Amino acid sequence: MASGITFGGLASGLDTNAIISALLSVEGRKAGQMRSSKALFQKKIGALDDLTSKMNDLATALKKISDPGRFVAHKASISSGGDDYVSVTPKGDTLAGSWNVKVTTLAESTFIRSDGFADANADLGITGTLSLSVGGTQHDITIDGTNSNLNGMRDAINDADFGVAATTVFDGTDWHLELRGTETGLANTVTIVAEPSQPPPQGPVLNLTQQRAASDAAFTVDSQNYTSASNTVDNAIQGITLQLLHTQDVNDPALQVTVSEDFEAIESQLADFVKEFNDVVSFLNAQSKPRANGDETVQPLAGDSALRSLRSAFGTTVSSASLLPGVGYSSLGAIGIKTKADGTLELDSARLKTVLTDDVDDVKRMLTDTTAGIGKKLLDVVESRTDSIDGALATRKDAYRTSMTTLDERIIRAEDQLVIFEKSLRQRFAAMESLVGRLQAQGGALGSIGSIGLFGSR
Repeated sequence: MASGITFGGLASGLDTNAIISALLSVEGRKAGQMRSSKALFQKKIGALDDLTSKMNDLATALKKISDPGRFVAHKASISSGGDDYVSVTPKGDTLAGSWNVKVTTLAESTFIRSDGFADANADLGITGTLSLSVGGTQHDITIDGTNSNLNGMRDAINDADFGVAATTVFDGTDWHLELRGTETGLANTVTIVAEPSQPPPQGPVLNLTQQRAASDAAFTVDSQNYTSASNTVDNAIQGITLQLLHTQDVNDPALQVTVSEDFEAIESQLADFVKEFNDVVSFLNAQSKPRANGDETVQPLAGDSALRSLRSAFGTTVSSASLLPGVGYSSLGAIGIKTKADGTLELDSARLKTVLTDDVDDVKRMLTDTTAGIGKKLLDVVESRTDSIDGALATRKDAYRTSMTTLDERIIRAEDQLVIFEKSLRQRFAAMESLVGRLQAQGGALGSIGSIGLFGSR
């Protein structure tokens, strides 16, 4: 027999499940709104990540035109066949001119080799200390039962990492331990101070022997003698890196190194800067573009003060003058980099070439001066915002992440409260259904009594 206590409105005739669902939907809007806010913060962080990436690309381009040591305004060439002996790379502080270079010897590192052994893993029964001097500093390796084979000694030397590279090699008959200095030059000479040995009377068994002595490179520049511990030479010619590759015969003529202005390289560096700058400004424009209608999506960073600040800083710096004494071209506009109405830049190649032909050094100073150069000023604008710790973009993202964490906590509390609210609703509706059921039962009983009384009066 049915009890009269029902769920789903069987007693009251009400769709209590639908009512509860509707009430929960209204109450759950709070959590839904917070999820929407969290999703918006995530979109803002994603947009800031995109902007940071574009700003980092811009910083890379700016470093090339703001650093006098990296700004390439010249190109270097060498006489026919000379690149077999020397490679030439100009740096930012080079000057136009020509030099005669001749390579006499190359810098070498020390090479030492042991006697041959049948097995590189066989215990040689030696103990003691392998002492090596590197550039006059002694380094000691303890040899015992754990490493008294060729491979064990190789690994111990390499693990110590003191300027000697150890290898084991097979010559077709025997295995050898080979030691090579990691740096060339006399100052990095490697010598054997002491070898481990077998117990007396056998003594040393490795017999480490020098196969090649360390040496400095020797070369001439315009008949003047130079030496270098390395085959990479930076200071023999101002602003030029010489990479010595092979020695020349005594009777070979000197190689002519020529450095000249490189307008194409300058234009390429400036074109890279303009492209990366325009990518950033176009992103700012897209984020702040007014909506065409109410249905158009609002951009995540629309109205963000960090973007307004960046746009303002760009505008001020791009239109500024370097104010360097004696520099005729003091602004980007003066050398052919013009600002368009939307804030992007446009490079006038013809104007730039005219300016470079007139005074390339003025252009370089205007861009690369470490205090007043426009390249340096723009790089400061970018790096003050992209610094991963206290840059404006990083702090803004941190603030958004903090807000998301707070929202996560509030969403959890709201969902917990929603579960409690649902439980309460179901209990209250169940109580109502129970009450309605009892009242219906009582009403039926009273009706029956009334019917009996009515028939009894007849």
